[in-house]
Amino acid sequence: MEIEGHPTQDLIEELERRGGLRVEGTSLGPQEETLRFVGERIGEVPGTWLFLPRQAYATGFDEIPQ
Repeated sequence: MEIEGHPTQDLIEELERRGGLRVEGTSLGPQEETLRFVGERIGEVPGTWLFLPRQAYATGFDEIPQ
């Protein structure tokens, strides 16, 4: 069950509203096929990659965001 107003989820949703993209990957970076998708969708633009490990969501009180 997701806690309404969970700060991690709220932050992710706000960044997506502002044009951020949620992509799958590991600590080594985004998956290669995902990078192709991002490139096709928005082209080559400057930005910042943020690695958020699953543990950031595993609070025991909420579900991992989809």
